[in-house]
Formats: sequence, structure tokens, C-alpha cells
Amino acid sequence: MKATTSSVSGSRNLNRTRRKAGDARRRKRIRLSLPVHVRPFESRLIDLEDVGEVIDFTQDGLLFVTCMPHYQVGMRLIVTFPFGQKAAAHRKFLGRVVRLDERHLGNSGVAVRFLL
Repeated sequence: MKATTSSVSGSRNLNRTRRKAGDARRRKRIRLSLPVHVRPFESRLIDLEDVGEVIDFTQDGLLFVTCMPHYQVGMRLIVTFPFGQKAAAHRKFLGRVVRLDERHLGNSGVAVRFLL
């Protein structure tokens, strides 16, 4: 009976370990809704500009929603956040797309990790 108890608790610990290993976030995310200006870092795509909506962020990166289809995992971006006339200061970041999520109405969630 003792072996059964340890194997059950062992499987619980294994599940916790799997959840933590699958979550690449290092910091707690802050949920909000603010505009973000995004354009590719590559010179051949520099004419593509996008204004999306940030839905959460940390010091390490952000997640924004967009209807533009050109994003790819690994793509480097120049991100201006916060963006718009109401923002007291605009700050630019170099980032890399680390994840793409399909959202409702054909939108995409784009997760960006800041590089600098």
C-alpha cells in the first residue's frame, strides 16, 4: 500500500513538473489593453507596419493581437510600446516572435520576447 501512495504522489509531482517545464514565462504577466506599433526588423519587410493591441506584458516581452498575417516564429521586430497620442512616452524595443496563437475573427496573438 505504501508503494501505491508514493506512486500516486510521484505522479502528482510529475504533473506539476511538466506544467512548469511547459511554461516558458519567467515573470508574472500584467493584463491590460494598449496600442502597440510593430514593424519587422528585416530591411526587405520594413514597409510593413502594424498597430495591434497589447493584452499582457512583462519586462521580458508582450503579447499583442493583430489581424496581420505576416508574422512568423523567429521573426525580429521593432516594437514601440506604449503607442499613440495618449502615451506620455514611446519606447522602442527589439524583439523576436516566440509564439503565434489563433484568435477569434481571424486575428492572431503574437508573443514577443524583448532582445535588448
